[in-house]
Amino acid sequence: MAAAAGSAVNAVNDCFSIGSTVVCTTCFNEEVEGEVLAFDHNTKMLILKCRSKSTEELSDIYAMNLSLCSNVQVVKECNGNFDDPQKLNLEQVKMRLRKTVERRQDYLKSKNADVSPEAQELYRAIAKQYGVWTTLHRMSLCGPGVTNLIRSLLLQYNEVSWQGLNIQILNEVTISPPYRVDNVVSSSNNETSCNYIKRIIKQFFNTRPSPVPESGAAASTSSASVSPTSSSLSSSNAASGSPVPAN
Repeated sequence: MAAAAGSAVNAVNDCFSIGSTVVCTTCFNEEVEGEVLAFDHNTKMLILKCRSKSTEELSDIYAMNLSLCSNVQVVKECNGNFDDPQKLNLEQVKMRLRKTVERRQDYLKSKNADVSPEAQELYRAIAKQYGVWTTLHRMSLCGPGVTNLIRSLLLQYNEVSWQGLNIQILNEVTISPPYRVDNVVSSSNNETSCNYIKRIIKQFFNTRPSPVPESGAAASTSSASVSPTSSSLSSSNAASGSPVPAN
C-alpha cells in the first residue's frame, strides 16, 4: 500500500494546477473527484472542491493526504481560465474546530464504565443544557474582557461531572441511581436548580422510545396461560377415571 501510494504521488507530484479535475482513490478504496483548489508539495496535501451530496447549491471541500492515497489521476487539465477561490472565513473555521473539540471532550467526560448507557445519555443531555462554552458564546457580546473573566471563573469547577455513580451539577445538585426525578437532591436546598434539572430528566425519559417486549417474554406468557387449562384437563380426567393422554 505504501509503495502504491508513493508511486501515485510521484507520478503527479508537480502536475496539479488550480482548476484541474482530479480523482483520488483513498486507502479505503473510496474515490473522491473534484476541482483542485490548492496543493502543498511538502506535505502532499491536496484541497479539492467536490459536488455536495446534499444540495447542488453548495460544494464539499476535501483535504486529501496523498501519502494515504493508493491512486491519483488527473482527469481534466485546466485551460488556464478559472475563478479565484473564495477566501475562507478563518474565524468561522476556528470556531467550528473549537466546538468540535469541545463536543468530543464532553462526550468523553460522559463515559463511565460503572453505569448504564442510559445514565450516560442522561449525563450528556444535562451537560448539553449546562454547556459552559455555549454560555460563553452567547455572552461574547459583552466584550473579550468580560468573557475571559467569566471563563476563568467557570473553569474552576466542572458544571457536570461524575462522582462515583452519581451525577453532580454545579457542585450543588446530585442525581443518584436510578436517576429519576425522585433522586435529585440539592446540598443547598436550591429549589430552582432542582426543578430545572427535574424538567430535563422528565423530558429525557418522555422522549425515549418505549422498550419492545422480547419474544421470549411473550412465549412464557403464552405458556403460562396454557398451563392452567392443561392442569384442569388432567384433574378432570383423573376425577372421571379417564386415562390421561400421554404428551
